[in-house]
Amino acid sequence: MQELPSAAPSEKAALSVEKDMTHYSEASVGRTLRQWPGLLLGVGAGVLLTLAGTRLLGEREAAPPDPAETAPTATQTVTVAPATPATVADTLAVNGTVQAIDLLSIAPQASGLQIRQILVREGNSVSAGQAIATLDDATLQADLRQAQAQFTVSQAQVSQQQASLAQSQASLAEAQSNLDRIQSLADRGAVSQQELTRQRTETTNARESVSLARAEVESAQAGVRSQQAAIERLQTQLSQTTVRAPVAGVIAERLATVGDVSSPSTPIVTLIQNNQLELAAEVPQAQLDQVAIGAPVAITSTTDSRIQLQGTVASIDPVVDADTRVATVNIALPINELLRPGMFLRGAITTSSRQGLTIPATALQPQPDGTTQVFVLGEGNQVEARNVEVGNRIAAANDKAAQVEILQGLQSGEQVVTTGVGFLQDGDVVSVVE
Repeated sequence: MQELPSAAPSEKAALSVEKDMTHYSEASVGRTLRQWPGLLLGVGAGVLLTLAGTRLLGEREAAPPDPAETAPTATQTVTVAPATPATVADTLAVNGTVQAIDLLSIAPQASGLQIRQILVREGNSVSAGQAIATLDDATLQADLRQAQAQFTVSQAQVSQQQASLAQSQASLAEAQSNLDRIQSLADRGAVSQQELTRQRTETTNARESVSLARAEVESAQAGVRSQQAAIERLQTQLSQTTVRAPVAGVIAERLATVGDVSSPSTPIVTLIQNNQLELAAEVPQAQLDQVAIGAPVAITSTTDSRIQLQGTVASIDPVVDADTRVATVNIALPINELLRPGMFLRGAITTSSRQGLTIPATALQPQPDGTTQVFVLGEGNQVEARNVEVGNRIAAANDKAAQVEILQGLQSGEQVVTTGVGFLQDGDVVSVVE
């Protein structure tokens, strides 16, 4: 039997490699097992350090902050104002209509002339003597020229009559001289009585001629004066063709138009004398005893916030309306370009006054329950919400803002917030600016 051949060299090599790999694996596993204790020890130390750090950080974050290190921050910038003593007035509210104290109707003095030009409009201010309108003066100019010509004729007639008077006076002087001479001769019997009588008659006639000539001179002079008067009348009428303002004031209404025929009974414009207006306010009879002449009145408008004026009670009408039991109180108004006759205004008549505590009206914060609140500035600029009782209101005047009287809830000198009160809450810290 034939013996099997021995293994091939390649198989032997493979077996050798397998043995080497087995030996290498066993060696590697041995080394790895020997390294595990050190590896586990390192991982455990890292975990312990991580846990310790996390615990320390957690404790530090959980610790309460130091009050000295965390000061409160301001939530809003505000302005403040002190509660100050002031004179507070008790007032009586009234309503009324603006009207002119003296409303003048300006009409032309010349009649029958066409209006040629109107020089003003409503609202224009005019001075005394300023031209308002002009009338057509062509007819008057023609009449004036005719009167001036007739005046010259009359003057010539005066000169002519004066010459006739001088001639009559010369004839009288001659007749008188002849009469004196004949009278002397008649006394001596040198002339007849008939001649003396004739001379006397001639002298008498000459004297009558002088009287007649003197009368004619006076008549001619009267004619001159008449023509002079006619000229002056026409010149006056010509001056009246320019209609002028009798006093200073403001044009209230323009009633005529160019082309209308002038008439003294038809005004061209109406004029508010010196632009003086008054408020005719209605006051019930029951409250009339509270109103005194000269009392100050705060004037406001419901439609124009710019109208904030100070008036004065000028007069009280003596008659009370029998139907409404209301009297009219006339309040003098200051000159102001915003005022117009016919405007509706409100007034607060001061009836009495007293000392009270006031703050700016902007500090008030109305509450839903009907109360009123203010924010009082305390220590550390911390605000306190405080309820107050409100009294009278004082309207704004000039550069001073509106004020309000505080009856209860504040002390003099306490600072209240005046801006941004709608965004504050009790206890907020604010930053105060001037």
